[in-house]
Amino acid sequence: MRWCTAAGVTGALLVALAQPAAAEVVVDQEEVRAEAMAMAPDPEYLADAEPAARAVAAEYGIPASVTAGQSVLESGWGRSALAVNHRNYFGFKCTSAGPGPIAVDCAEYPTTECQPECAPTVATFRVYESMTDSFRDYGRLITTSPYYADALPHADDPDRFVTEVAKRYATDPRYAEKVIALMVQHDLYRLDSPE
Repeated sequence: MRWCTAAGVTGALLVALAQPAAAEVVVDQEEVRAEAMAMAPDPEYLADAEPAARAVAAEYGIPASVTAGQSVLESGWGRSALAVNHRNYFGFKCTSAGPGPIAVDCAEYPTTECQPECAPTVATFRVYESMTDSFRDYGRLITTSPYYADALPHADDPDRFVTEVAKRYATDPRYAEKVIALMVQHDLYRLDSPE
């Protein structure tokens, strides 16, 4: 599944904390990712994400630098509608079976999906009680889905790990390059060392 940029949604992507989780907010992951790359770093977000990323590393063996980098890219430094309203820092959707074992609910949002033609649709996204739960679900998904099995042997090489994950995580051919750029620019590799 590929996310496309829908015209006229730029201003709707990043929302204030006070905004309700209304269906009129459009989820456009390509736009969120573009905004994340252009934004100034948010030390407060990184301070909140660091313990969650380290916990994923301890529980699932995923490099904390990769988890933090992907969360920055997928949530626009924690400012996307999904992150603000539903603590969903990775853009995960619900499945036909529901929210899964960690998420607590599903929330509908208008979005645009391309398969291969782009069209507006409504999708259900996972709702979490906390940032920690969102990060744990990321760790669970990456380590249990056969889509990402090729990444797991490279846990000691964050760049290679995210390169393997990116092959199935996103259709953007520059996805891994973007995550690696965030890891380099914001010294996220330091999260892979013991505290």
